[in-house]
Amino acid sequence: MSEGILELGDDIVRAQRHQMQRRQTQQQQTQQGLMMELYLAMFESTYTAWAIVAGLAVVWHYHIESVVPRPYLDEFFHVQQAELYLQGRFQEWHPKITTPPGLYLVSLAYLGFLSITRIIDEVHVADLRRTNVMAAGLLPFHVWFVIHEIVVATYHESQVERTLLPSMWSMIELNHAILNICIFPPLFFFYGLYYTDVWSVLAVLTTYQFYCRRWKKPLVAAGIASLLFRQTNIFWVAVYLGGSEVVRRLEKGHPGHDVRVSDVVKASWRHSCLYSPRISQACLEDYFKVGLSLVVASAKESFQLFPHLKPYLSILGAFGFFLIWNDGVVLGDKENHVASIHLAQMLYIWPYIMFFSFPLLYPYILQALIPQKYIPSPLRSGSTRHQLPRLVVAIPVMAVMLIIVHFNTLVHPFTLADNRHYTFYAFRLLFRHPSIKYLAVPVYFICAWAAITGLGGLPIVQGPIYPLQASRPRASVHAGNPSQAEVRRGDRVRLPFASYPSIIVEPGHRVSTAVIWLIATTLSVVTAPLVEPRYFIIPWLIWRLHMPSPWPTSEEAAQKRKKRAKTRGARLKAMFFAKHDHRLWLETAWFLFVNWATGYVFLNWGFEWPQEKGKVQRFMW
Repeated sequence: MSEGILELGDDIVRAQRHQMQRRQTQQQQTQQGLMMELYLAMFESTYTAWAIVAGLAVVWHYHIESVVPRPYLDEFFHVQQAELYLQGRFQEWHPKITTPPGLYLVSLAYLGFLSITRIIDEVHVADLRRTNVMAAGLLPFHVWFVIHEIVVATYHESQVERTLLPSMWSMIELNHAILNICIFPPLFFFYGLYYTDVWSVLAVLTTYQFYCRRWKKPLVAAGIASLLFRQTNIFWVAVYLGGSEVVRRLEKGHPGHDVRVSDVVKASWRHSCLYSPRISQACLEDYFKVGLSLVVASAKESFQLFPHLKPYLSILGAFGFFLIWNDGVVLGDKENHVASIHLAQMLYIWPYIMFFSFPLLYPYILQALIPQKYIPSPLRSGSTRHQLPRLVVAIPVMAVMLIIVHFNTLVHPFTLADNRHYTFYAFRLLFRHPSIKYLAVPVYFICAWAAITGLGGLPIVQGPIYPLQASRPRASVHAGNPSQAEVRRGDRVRLPFASYPSIIVEPGHRVSTAVIWLIATTLSVVTAPLVEPRYFIIPWLIWRLHMPSPWPTSEEAAQKRKKRAKTRGARLKAMFFAKHDHRLWLETAWFLFVNWATGYVFLNWGFEWPQEKGKVQRFMW
C-alpha cells in the first residue's frame, strides 16, 4: 500500500513538473511572440526614417569619395592603423591615435567578410569609410527602441495607459524624431569619413537599449564594447545608466513646494524615498535637494541596490583594469592629450545645444520674454511656469560662471593653431576683446535655462482628452494642479481630465533625470582640454532623446479643428499645431540646411596653407 502511495505521489510530482514546464514553454513562446511583434513594429515604424537616413548617408559618402578620395586630417592615422589590423599586425600602434581599436576591429570584421565572399579584392579608403555608412543604417533602429521606451516611461509618469500611446505619440512624430536625431549635423558629417564617433554613438545606444530591456549580461558586454570606441563612454554606460538604475529603483515622491533640506534628508533616510519633483514645478534649490536625497536614499538602500548595480560596477572594473594596464586613459600622443579640469566646457555646451536645437527651444524663450497676449495662439501655454529664474537665483549662478570664465578658461594649442575647424573661429571671436568672454556669461545662462527647462515639457492648452483609468497603482502625486489626482497606493481612480474643457498637460521629466544627465555630462567633458563639437555629440543625443513633445490633441478634437478650417493655410495650421509638433519640421529644416552648408563648404571651399603648397585644406567640425 505504501508503494502505491509513493507511486501516486511520484505521479503527482511528475504531473506538476509537466504542467510547470508547459507553462514555462507557453510563457517563452508568448515572450518570443511579443518580441517578434515589437521588432516588426520597430521595422515598420522606422522604415521611412531609415530609408531617408541611409539614402542621405550614401549620397554624402558618394560626394566625399568624388571630391576627397584620399584620407583627410585624422583619417590618415585611422586608415594606417586599420591597414595594420587588416594585415594582422595587432601589436603595432600609431603614436598619434588616442582612442581604442574598436573602429578597426569593426572594419576588420566587415571587410574580412567582404574579402571572404569575394565582394572586394583590395581595400580602399572608400571601403573603410563605408563602415560608418553601415553604422548610419543601423542607428535609426536603436534610436527607435530607446526613444520609444523613454516615451512610454514618461507617459506612465503622467498616468496614461501604455496601450493608448500610439494615438498619443503618432508614428509620424516617432519617425520624425528618429530622423532628426540621426541627421544631427556633427554626427551626420562623419557618416562619410573614417572617424570613431558614429560607432561610438551606436555602441552607447546599444547599451542603453539593453538597460531599457533590463538585460544585464548583454548590457555588460555592450558597455565594455562601447569603451573600445571612446574612453569617455564610461561616463554614459556606467555612471549615467547606473545612476538611472538607482533612480528607477528608488521610489519617487514630491511632498510639495518649499520643503526644507532637513525634511528632505529625513524623508529620504526614513522612507528610502527619492525627492524628485517635476522639472516644470522645480526651482534651482530643488536640484541640490534631489542630489542630496539621491545620496541619502542610495546609502540607506545600498544593500538592496547593490545586486542591480553589478553590471555597471563590472563595466567600471573593466575600465579600471584598462587604466592600470595602460598607465592612463589616453593610448597614444599623451603629451598633447593630458587630462585636466576644464570647467568651462560646461559653459560651452549650452550655446552648442541652443545653436542646434533652437527650433525645439524657441517657445520657451518666447514665453519667458514676451507677454502671453503677443505670442501666437498655437504657442500660448496659459502657464507662468516658464518664466526666467528669479534674480536671487540668476545672479549667484552667473557669478559662478564668471569665476569659471576668469580662472578656468583653457585654450589648447591646437584650438588656435588649426583654422580648419569651426571652433577656431568661435574662439577667435570670443577672444577678440578681453571683455567678450565675460559678456558671454548671460548667453550661457539663458541657453542653460532653456535646455534644462525643455526637459520639463512644454505645457500647451489642449482640448478635452478622454478620461482614462490609472493603469496601475502609483505613489502619491502632488495635487496642486487641478488636472492631477492624488492616487494612494492600492487605489484605482478615474483621472478627472474630462471635467475640464481645456487642460494644461506636461509630459515632462523629473529633476532626477536632469541631475543624472548633468553629472554624466560634466564628467565626460570637463576632463578634456581640447574643445571639439564631436565631444558634445553624446551629451546632446541623450538630452535630445529625453526632449518631450507636447501632448497631442485628441484625434476627435484635431479632426474637428481641421474641418472648421476653411482656407488651405488654416488647414495646414490645424494639422501642424493640433495633431503634430511643428517644432520637428523646423528642426528637420534647420538640420538639413546646416548639413548642406557644412557639406558644401567642406567639398568646395578648399584652401592652401603657405607652408604646404599644393595640398588642399578643408573646413570641418
